[in-house]
Amino acid sequence: MKKIVLALLTVVMASVFVACGPSALEIKEMSSDCEFNVEIRYVPDDSIAILMGNALYVATSQLVSGNLYPLSISTRSDIDSRAPTDVVNSDEEFAAYINRRIPGVMNFGIVVDDNSANEIGFEKETAVKMFQDFFKKSYPGAKSVYFSSRNGELVSAKKLD
Repeated sequence: MKKIVLALLTVVMASVFVACGPSALEIKEMSSDCEFNVEIRYVPDDSIAILMGNALYVATSQLVSGNLYPLSISTRSDIDSRAPTDVVNSDEEFAAYINRRIPGVMNFGIVVDDNSANEIGFEKETAVKMFQDFFKKSYPGAKSVYFSSRNGELVSAKKLD
């Protein structure tokens, strides 16, 4: 009987440990370690990604097809300024685009906002995999972290392989 109770207690403790994700502080630390972030959000009637600082804001409509390319990107100093748009057509062009702006980057964040579910045909897992595969291929040895956000606040994080 003691063995059964001990085994049950061990299972309960293990499930509690596994169910608990990183704390809010750990999530912030993980995000601050990211040198480049891709933030995926639902933005009605938008078809251009915006690069500001070390964050690339991508509208879900750009990813519905399941293809990353062609990817239209506008580099801006603030959200309201206008700038020319570059069209990236391959992994090599995208990596060169990132490297021109953030040389030596090796830590990536992929943020998916909960409003992305508003885009018909958008698959969060497919989008995360597209960027994860790109980072693995273009930046061997790089680290990626997947973040979920709600109303602009990071609520969960998971290190990707």
